[in-house]
Amino acid sequence: MNLSGTNGLLFYSITLILLFINPVCSYNSISYNETEPGFKIYELTPFSDNILVIQLIKPINESCIEPRIDFRVVYPNSTIDVVKVDYPFPEYNFCFGPSGQYYRIDVERAFPNFMSILYVNSTDLSSASYYILLVSRTGKIVSNTYIAPVPIVNGELYVDGYLLSHQSEEFSFIFSYYETKTAVAWSYFSQPDVNGKFHQINYGKFYLQNYYLFSGMDGSFLFVTMNSTSTDFQTEHNKFINPSEFTTKIYMNFIKPTMKVDGPFLLYQTAIPNLDIDYICDAAYTSTGGMCLLKIRKIKHNETSKLHLLKISFQNSGSVSSVNKFINPMGINDTDNIMFNYLYYGGYLVRIFNKIENSDNSIVQGIMLDSDGNYNGTWNFPQNLILSPGNPLTTYRSGLMILGYNENEYTWKLLLADMPKFIPDDCGYNNPNIKTTYPSINSNIPLSTTNINITYHLPVSASTNYISIYQYNEDTPILRQSISGDSPLLSYSPDNTTINIEVLESTFNQPNSIYYVVVDYNAVEDKSNQPLDGIEKNQWKFNTINSQDTYSEDAVGQLSLTIEGTEYYENLLPYEQEIFLSQLRIDLAKSIPVNNSRLNDIKCCIYDKSQQFPRIVLSLPIKSTRNQNERNVDRIIKDLNILINEKEITSISLFNTTNLLEASFGFRRTRNFLDDLDSFKYHLIGIVIGILMLGLPYICARKRNPKGKNFAIFKFPLIIVDFVLGITFILNNGKNVSQLFIPSFMMSMTIILREIKRNRRFYVWFRNKTDMATLFTILASIDLEVLNILSSQIGGAMLFSAPISEKMQMYIFWGSFIGFFIKGIPRFIIQVLYRKLVINYDIIPFLALLTSSIILANNIISRIYLAIVHLRKKRAMSLMALNIRVKESVTVPQMTKKKFRHSMY
Repeated sequence: MNLSGTNGLLFYSITLILLFINPVCSYNSISYNETEPGFKIYELTPFSDNILVIQLIKPINESCIEPRIDFRVVYPNSTIDVVKVDYPFPEYNFCFGPSGQYYRIDVERAFPNFMSILYVNSTDLSSASYYILLVSRTGKIVSNTYIAPVPIVNGELYVDGYLLSHQSEEFSFIFSYYETKTAVAWSYFSQPDVNGKFHQINYGKFYLQNYYLFSGMDGSFLFVTMNSTSTDFQTEHNKFINPSEFTTKIYMNFIKPTMKVDGPFLLYQTAIPNLDIDYICDAAYTSTGGMCLLKIRKIKHNETSKLHLLKISFQNSGSVSSVNKFINPMGINDTDNIMFNYLYYGGYLVRIFNKIENSDNSIVQGIMLDSDGNYNGTWNFPQNLILSPGNPLTTYRSGLMILGYNENEYTWKLLLADMPKFIPDDCGYNNPNIKTTYPSINSNIPLSTTNINITYHLPVSASTNYISIYQYNEDTPILRQSISGDSPLLSYSPDNTTINIEVLESTFNQPNSIYYVVVDYNAVEDKSNQPLDGIEKNQWKFNTINSQDTYSEDAVGQLSLTIEGTEYYENLLPYEQEIFLSQLRIDLAKSIPVNNSRLNDIKCCIYDKSQQFPRIVLSLPIKSTRNQNERNVDRIIKDLNILINEKEITSISLFNTTNLLEASFGFRRTRNFLDDLDSFKYHLIGIVIGILMLGLPYICARKRNPKGKNFAIFKFPLIIVDFVLGITFILNNGKNVSQLFIPSFMMSMTIILREIKRNRRFYVWFRNKTDMATLFTILASIDLEVLNILSSQIGGAMLFSAPISEKMQMYIFWGSFIGFFIKGIPRFIIQVLYRKLVINYDIIPFLALLTSSIILANNIISRIYLAIVHLRKKRAMSLMALNIRVKESVTVPQMTKKKFRHSMY
């Protein structure tokens, strides 16, 4: 519209009114002088860390620019870096595409701090393809990824493709391009992998006349398409309109970050002919779902049409929630010279472009509308700015708006101003629905805090997605806890405006560290069950206080593999098992988190046979530290136990190795007796005192009956202790290794029953001492020689004066001799093997091995001595028998002679 005649008068009248209403503008500016002329600001790209990337171009003519990519990186402190991407882009990319409005090369933001450059690699029909060059904000090339082939239409390359990054850093971008003049193909790509490559996660195609693409709140992109019949300027105004014959229909589709598309959903339809409809759409940050603002005017031949504004609000389910007509601000008629921008805190910016006659420049006015379309004043930039076409404008979620333009051939300028907010301030959460939180942003909290909460402006309830807590890390954030909407860890205030979140004690476990909470989209919903926006990473940040731990010694703990983990480990080759254990140690260190050097090599294997299916139990030694700012051993053990117990909501479930750990087993501290004698010093002192106390009854018994076998006073308690320790070892530790245990109970009972039957004197003693005989029968299952104590005559006591026959003593001797080989030695070997196979050696197995060793040594020595005595006794008896036979052989002939001589008489 030229500024002449009636139109010029109207424009200047509006300008005077606006200046009278808002005479004061509050803004800042940044100017920069280039070293070479001709640069134009083309695009402004904001990042969440408040860094702004400006793309500059140098036009050659009306349709092409110089084949180069130049950035200017503006930092929050207003310093500016000059960046040039050094890559041989084909010149073909730097001219307008089929639309005649946009260059074939396209530059978009790639989170968290990269830029994606879409280009065509060649003009050869057989090889022309779309590629994305990923570069850092410093211009460093990260990767070059093939995206799609370039379509060929009517024998020519049809290059009309665009990138759109998602508003959330959790998601990547969508690539759309015309496959034909009426078919739009699209591909949703993932965030770049470790090599900077993108991967397709969803794709599809729409058939349409035109489309509008924008990002939604749940990682989705919304395709809004419009189909309308041709415009007939000759249609009579009074011609009958058939309400069933729609001339315009607008649909929307939700493209998800998975292989899913919801829609199409009907957004608007009309049967009124000859309508010119344009629209902008965006997510509704201040409520749920989204909205589209339709700019509608009736096309009349040789007449100026009136602009109608229609706001259509819709929910994320695709249903339309409301339709509202806006008042046309200032009676604007020419829709080609206005532009609407929806603002994060509600409301709209309306820019009115009035072209200056005989010039490419326009005078620009900025009008602010509230969320209902009511006039709310002018923007904070100067009115009557004279700008060239296509001057870029961008906004931050904080409400800061930036306008860029060129002052002259060398100088460009940025204007920065805060926009009005039509809803309460979000207090830094970038979510207008949130009122406050505990902890608040940038506050300090104690270690092991176990509760946080979020308070909303409206009643809410938990939904399906997650609330996650991370520890800040420059490389990769560390997940500490993730809670789903249906978790019992969530509770609500009576008015349902506050969500209380129970936090594991292991979550905030690092002193003087930064943590942040991420609330997913659809983690909560409003009372109408509509999903609400969440909190993105690095927004809700806070710190733990500086705390020092007391020193604690090295320790060893055990963790168990699941059944699946046990099977997986057993099927690995030996070198693969070593790799698995090494990676498990690294992943555990990341999960705690703690320096890798604090965890020693994991040792394998013990089998937990208390389960129906035995599971592998691993042993993890933990080193102590003198650094009081690091977590001590006791804290690490406690935290690791919680992490494994609750692995479904902690980082333990994220790694392939740690996910194979058994949650119910947790992490259990174990003590190695030989390495931790101080912990058992009182046990050892008690044993020594007990031995010394046995000396007193020994001395008394020896005085009363010096000829008795009084040393049995020491042997009897030793056998009792060995019996108790043996049973305890079997119950507590014996299941960890296979062992041979053949009781001698039946043998001892057989010997005693035989003696009762054949030895009447023993029967009389047994009848009076049945309890004692029963006890010794049981103890004989450990050592058969304990039966000899019954006849030891300790201190001359009748209790130990059983009249045992020589036959019974012989049975005891040979029974204990056989038991020495089939029970004593195997049992000793088993306990030695147990000592070698297990890492954590407790006091029970140690004492069991000690008593077994003493008894075994005693049995060996006593067997040798008895054997010597038996052999000497047998030899003496043999000599005695021989002497008798010799005497008999000499005497008999003499008697014969006497008889013979006697017979001679």
